[in-house]
Amino acid sequence: MNQNAVSPDNGLPSDLQEQLTAAKEEAAENYDKYLRALAESENMRKRLQRLCDDRVWQEKKRLLTHLLELADQLEEALKYAKREDPVVSGVRITHEELQNILNQEGVEPLQSVGEAFDPNVHEAVELTDDGTKGRNEVTHEYRKGYVVAGKLLRAARVEVNKSG
Repeated sequence: MNQNAVSPDNGLPSDLQEQLTAAKEEAAENYDKYLRALAESENMRKRLQRLCDDRVWQEKKRLLTHLLELADQLEEALKYAKREDPVVSGVRITHEELQNILNQEGVEPLQSVGEAFDPNVHEAVELTDDGTKGRNEVTHEYRKGYVVAGKLLRAARVEVNKSG
């Protein structure tokens, strides 16, 4: 074809028409690559945010679990305190302050006794055969369970009635 021939479509010479078509195809390919890169970047950002959130949760859970162990020990010490003296008062104040810190962090105790056994939030450590209780009912709590923002922080250790 003659290089100066005019394309019937838009009145451009055919060689310019070919260049324009090639440029449009390249632009479309580049735009597609841009959109894919943008999507990949957004997916990576979301993935990193999830990883970061998970890491923060794991570290918070680790720290709060240690604080709960300390709270359990203080509570146990207060059960056996025979008299009110400065040491017992100090232990009580420390326990109350630790409970306040846990409350500020959103730590909430689970209700277990009288509830149906749920393996998602309870850890059965003993079975009992109490005819006055319902089947699979939690009859005693050996260690409290806790949640934070709807997530299990620590399962409750419980005794479960096996008959009903």
